Amino acid sequence: MSDMPNRIRTKNEATGMRVVAQFVQEFWECGWQPFDARNDKGIDGLILMKKRNTDLGVKINVQVKCGAKYISSENKDEIRLSIDDEYGLKEHIEYWKKQIDPAILVFVNPAKPSRDKSGEVLKDIYGKTIWKESRLNSKAWWVDLKSEDLKVENSKTLIRIPKKNVLGEHSKGTFLKLVRPLLSNSHLPLINLNIESKGLLNSLKLKEDSHKFYKEWKNGNTIFCRALDRNIRISKTGWNHILSSKRGAERRISSLKLLGVAKQIINEVEKGKFFLLDQKESLFEIEQKLGIRARYSDNQLGEQVVQVIILRKLNKFNRNEKLWFYSIHYRR
Repeated sequence: MSDMPNRIRTKNEATGMRVVAQFVQEFWECGWQPFDARNDKGIDGLILMKKRNTDLGVKINVQVKCGAKYISSENKDEIRLSIDDEYGLKEHIEYWKKQIDPAILVFVNPAKPSRDKSGEVLKDIYGKTIWKESRLNSKAWWVDLKSEDLKVENSKTLIRIPKKNVLGEHSKGTFLKLVRPLLSNSHLPLINLNIESKGLLNSLKLKEDSHKFYKEWKNGNTIFCRALDRNIRISKTGWNHILSSKRGAERRISSLKLLGVAKQIINEVEKGKFFLLDQKESLFEIEQKLGIRARYSDNQLGEQVVQVIILRKLNKFNRNEKLWFYSIHYRR
C-alpha cells in the first residue's frame, strides 16, 4: 500500500507551519510558539504579539490547515473549507468562542490550479479544480474563529474564509486590532475580596497564615474549578512551585499573599474564561499550563490584575486528564 497520503500530509504540515512562522517572525517581528503536535482542541501554535520589539503580553491562538484538499468551493469573494465532521465543527466553534485570547484559522494552499494551453483551469470529472504543487509560492488566508459568519449557512462541515483576509507581510496591523481589547483589563472579571482573602493580603504572620490556609484548602480532596468546568487538585505541586527558590523572594511572598484570591478566582470565574499559556509534549502525554485572570480592587494600590495557573496533564492514549492548582501571581 502506498504511503503517499502520509507523505503529503507530513509535507503539508511542514509547509503550513513554515509559512505562518515566516510572516510572524520575519516580517511582523513577533513571537511564534509552535506545538509539535496540536492539542485536543486544535491549537497548532501561539502568536506572541509585539509592537516596536516590546512584548504586549497578549497571544493569538492559531490553527493551521494546509492543503488544497480542504477546499470545498471558492468564488471571487471567499474560500469554503471542509475542516471537520458535523459534531467536531460544532464543538470546536463553541470552544473557540469561549476563549479570552483571539483565535484564528490560517489556511495555506501549497498548490496552484493546473491550466491547459489556453490558460483555462483544468477540472476533474466532478468539476473540482486540479491542483499542482507550488510550495515555495504558497498563499495563505486567515479567518477569525469567533466570527458570527464563520460557518456556511445550511451546511454541517463548512466554514468560509474571506479572500480579502490574505496573510502577508502587511497583516500585522489587522492582528493588532484583534488583540486591542485585551490591552485593557476592563474585560476581566472583578473579584470582591472576602475576609479570608483580605486577611492573607494584610497578614503580619504570612508564613504561618499562608501555610495554615493552604493546608485547610488542600484537605486531601479535589475542588471544582468553575472556569474549567473540571475538578482540580490542591496539592504539594502548587505549594512547592510557589516556594521554589527559582522564583525569587518577592514573587514567593506575592503568591502566598494571593492564595485567598486564587481560591476565589477558582470558585467564581465563570465557565470557559481560561486560555492556554504553554504546552509541552512527550511521547505519552500533553502537559499544559492554563491561565485564569481576574481583577480586584485595593484601597491603597488601586486595581490589581492577577492570574491563576492550572497545570493539566493529558494521557495521549487513554485521554485521562489530571489538573492541579499550580500558582498565582500579579500580571503586570
